Amino acid sequence: MNELKIEDLTCYRGDNLVLKDLNTKLKSGETLVIRGSNGSGKTTLLRVLSNFIKSYNGKILFNDHNVLEDANYRNCFNFVGQKNSLKDNLSVKNNLKLWEIIYQKNISYSKLLEDFNMSHLVERDVGSLSDGQKKCISLLRLNFTKSKIWYLDEPFVFLDEENSQILIQKIKNFNTNNGIVIITSNINLQNTFTNEIKI
Repeated sequence: MNELKIEDLTCYRGDNLVLKDLNTKLKSGETLVIRGSNGSGKTTLLRVLSNFIKSYNGKILFNDHNVLEDANYRNCFNFVGQKNSLKDNLSVKNNLKLWEIIYQKNISYSKLLEDFNMSHLVERDVGSLSDGQKKCISLLRLNFTKSKIWYLDEPFVFLDEENSQILIQKIKNFNTNNGIVIITSNINLQNTFTNEIKI
């Protein structure tokens, strides 16, 4: 059983107070939805949790280890941000090849793309795809690592209803396999996931 704890988390960005006295905890099999208006600190929270921002007050503990001091923590999570981090001038296949190198993992491109019914796009340049298709490809990074936590920043933006349901099922399957998920979202997911807080 894994556990992620956020204790009295306060974070400034410059002179602006972005997060104040945030407390929550999640265990294996749970998903937390973070709601909030633009600029409320949702993305900052995920970047803090991912150790991209290390200047804050309070503690973040994973299995009772402070994440700032745990050298193994980077291998415990997968972060997918709002930016797709794709190379527009390369084909979908060649983008996936880059991930193979980065993650040192061989994959079947057509099988991977089946996740979001996009096998027919494998030879297309990413720059020619819709925002929704790019989002789906970006989310395929979740398949490359056996992480214990997913941090997903506005993952449903640009997704149509079909692919939103596919992503929801992927998250639920990850929970079933004891994964922890934190999602930032402005859409109503209250009837989909039981844990939700507003910041």
